[in-house]
Amino acid sequence: MPVLSFTQLRHRPLVDPQGTPVGRLQDLVVLALGVRPQVTKFTLRRPDKEEWILPWDAVAEVPADPRAPIRLRSGIADLTPGTLRPDEMRLGRNVLDKKVVDTARKKVVRVNDIELEEQGGRLQVIGVEGGIRGLLRNVKSERLAERLAALFGVQLPREIVPWDVVDPLETELTRAKRQAVYTKLAKLHPADIADILEELNPSERAAVLAALDEETAAEAITEAEPEVQASVVQMLEPEKAADILEEMEPDEAADVLSDLPEAKAEELLETMEPAEAQEVEELLEHEEDTAGGLMTTEHVAFAPTLTVAEAIQRIRDEAKEAETIYYLFVTDPQEKLLGVLSLRELIQADPGQRLEQLMRPEVISVRPETGLREVAEVLTKYNLLALPVVGGEGELLGIVTVDDVLNLILPMIWKKRAVKKFV
Repeated sequence: MPVLSFTQLRHRPLVDPQGTPVGRLQDLVVLALGVRPQVTKFTLRRPDKEEWILPWDAVAEVPADPRAPIRLRSGIADLTPGTLRPDEMRLGRNVLDKKVVDTARKKVVRVNDIELEEQGGRLQVIGVEGGIRGLLRNVKSERLAERLAALFGVQLPREIVPWDVVDPLETELTRAKRQAVYTKLAKLHPADIADILEELNPSERAAVLAALDEETAAEAITEAEPEVQASVVQMLEPEKAADILEEMEPDEAADVLSDLPEAKAEELLETMEPAEAQEVEELLEHEEDTAGGLMTTEHVAFAPTLTVAEAIQRIRDEAKEAETIYYLFVTDPQEKLLGVLSLRELIQADPGQRLEQLMRPEVISVRPETGLREVAEVLTKYNLLALPVVGGEGELLGIVTVDDVLNLILPMIWKKRAVKKFV
């Protein structure tokens, strides 16, 4: 059996074994899970406008000619309408003319048609079609467009996306069973998920993030543009938004909250766990483009009396909680910054040596009010990957990592270059 088009099946006449018309095929129902979802049922629209859900086994023949009627195995009097199962969905209602994620090309595609194929006596979905050809077929203009294209010696391209890389967006299934959807999307890099989110409208973004686990959602939001971060957090339920913010680094969560209306930011802070909320509130006290606004409080400080072996074990135990560990910052019980050593120096040292014997007491640091430009200059001048931020008494408040600075500096550089290009 050749590949079938959903739009060529939809609205086709249905006849009984004697050829008597009984209605038209309105939609196809599939088991949504699996590499190739299997058609299990179809909807019959009767002449009296009543809609029946019937098993696909009731179909005897689907002629290749799209103008020929579909033949049933028995008369309408012998058929009993059924209902949808929780894991079934309608293709026409939930996929056609809707957005899906092409997880192979990491982009959003609008579905203009759906491809089906017979395998082992069963009809299966093998892919979706975007692009101009699928759109023309959907509006019954494909043949006319082909003739016009032939006159000019061109071909109409086809944009087929195999179903095994497709993740539908908002469907009846996603609403009813959120934790079982977007499994393909969740495997992408957070930066790719962020790019996909930027192609969606606010409600679609919220639907996707509400279904993802908090850790994946937090990583994706962190990679998104600020305006996307703010809009999607506002669309989420407060409890879900708070859970995602708790998974983010405190400085990243503070950046998101600083772009929200004050009342919304306060609501989310009150919903968050007190300890996480307090860290974020402390960062919100600083101006956004200062060391205090850029720094993260998720760092690990080490006592000077620790041995190399003890420090390495502590890194193993606590590294997951820190944003990054490029350097070991040594502090006293009052958290005053005493010295620093690199991770390389630690690994190469004798396991029995104490950190106070290895650390460099002259530490390059900045104050919380230091501006972004100066922070970037210090990082560049001394070739640092992380820069400690200290208070008035020399206490370690947090660290600014080079990636946080680059995220702000690079867009400025690109903007300046774009202006020069057109001046």
